[in-house]
Amino acid sequence: MSSITVPSKREDTLYSILGTLLLLALWQLLSMFGGTGFLLPAPSAVLATFFRLFASKDNWISIFTSVARIVSSLLVAIVFAILLSWLASKRRALRKLLAPTILIMKSVPIVSFILIALFFMKESLLTSFICGLIVFPMVYGQLLSAFLNVDSRLIEMGRVFSFRKSEIVRYIVVPECREPFLASVAVAVGMAWKAGVAAEVLTFASGTIGKQMYEAKLYLDMERLLAWTLALVLASFVSEQVLVRVFRFILTRVGDSLPGDMNLSRTRAQQRQKEIVKNLKTRTELLEEQATPQGDELVEEPSVCPVEGQAILIRGVLCVNSLTDDGDVSKIVIDQVSKCFGSAYVFSDYCATIPLGRPLVIIGPSGVGKTTLMRMIAGLIRPDTGEITGVPEHGVFVFQDNRLLPQLSARDNIRLVLPGYDGEWADNLLASLDLKSVKDQPASTLSGGEMRRLALARALAVESDIFYLDEAFRELDEMHENEALNVLLQVAKGKPIILATHDLSLIDRLNANILELKK
Repeated sequence: MSSITVPSKREDTLYSILGTLLLLALWQLLSMFGGTGFLLPAPSAVLATFFRLFASKDNWISIFTSVARIVSSLLVAIVFAILLSWLASKRRALRKLLAPTILIMKSVPIVSFILIALFFMKESLLTSFICGLIVFPMVYGQLLSAFLNVDSRLIEMGRVFSFRKSEIVRYIVVPECREPFLASVAVAVGMAWKAGVAAEVLTFASGTIGKQMYEAKLYLDMERLLAWTLALVLASFVSEQVLVRVFRFILTRVGDSLPGDMNLSRTRAQQRQKEIVKNLKTRTELLEEQATPQGDELVEEPSVCPVEGQAILIRGVLCVNSLTDDGDVSKIVIDQVSKCFGSAYVFSDYCATIPLGRPLVIIGPSGVGKTTLMRMIAGLIRPDTGEITGVPEHGVFVFQDNRLLPQLSARDNIRLVLPGYDGEWADNLLASLDLKSVKDQPASTLSGGEMRRLALARALAVESDIFYLDEAFRELDEMHENEALNVLLQVAKGKPIILATHDLSLIDRLNANILELKK
């Protein structure tokens, strides 16, 4: 198998330099042999004029004036774009209300806006207005799309582990939207400089780069015109690099690491477990969040299920050890539950009584509904009809997909679900699951097995009343599976465990009841 060579930054820089030199060589040839010395001066002459620009105080004033107007309008437009795109992502009505204005801002030629604005604005204000007009729709559109496409699975994970809204924004939304935002800023800066200087030229704005370029054109001073064009390109490049790097630094600091460990007093440490239970969302709260639209979330139309004769029904065969599971054991009662997606049933009038005296292993072929049933029991999705009662209120979930926060370290992925971002308990769990050596690595750099153990460690970090494990031990070798199973049993301490799996050996190893789902 051939390997893919990834170019280094040094190679990219070298190619950029070679490309620039090639362009300058072509320019030199055209000026020497094209008979265009007057219209196209040689690069050396333009560079000499460029450096002479900085000997004049008036030229420095022109540069600073243009930079101040354009960069300040850039920042104001970016701030407004962030705020309005965030609000629009939460309110569909606002998106629709802003859509015609955004379309006009993107479609109408910029020269038309400049000429129209000349009737109403002074030249000093017009430059800022035009720059904002260019920047706002570009950043708004990219950010709105990014906000609307934040991974809903990570948002659900945050709900299960009771993230505060600020934590969801900081550790899920910001990292997911960072690169689209920075890309839009990089493009918008260059466009803002083009539009801003064009406005300065058309308005003959005093003390600006645009005026200097206009005067050079009037006097047919091509060397000076090209020198100011080079100054414009340099100002655009520098401002783009500075803004992108500053924004990247800020957003990285915001979303890529947690605050330092909290020093817990003995009293605080004794109360920690109680506080975790108190802060963990209940099943009832999770169901209520689905019933109440959050922001712009629309209430989904009920699925149009087929008639029973056309449906693929799931029936469950429950095997219970009657010698140990007597009438005093708490039970989950599933009463005539139906659930369909689109036009296909997953469950129809399904009933089962699940004793909680021992772990329950749900088995069955792929696609039969193991995950759907477990999610309904946990309160992550509502059944279309029927009800599920007797479920312990505080539960945590090991999802089939790991749903780790890739930019955070393994340790911080666990600390994030703990009050005070407690690092001691996180370190103990990482050590018990053989993750101590990778605790400071970003989750995105871990192997599949390490990610799986980290997802399990995160669930075990939180004190809960019931554990939901969806293929929790997949991708683990025998040694790590045994370690993870032992840690689970130690932490659970007899609390209910519901496990969906294809590994039938777990039934005997957990001494579990069995629920087999069949079509």
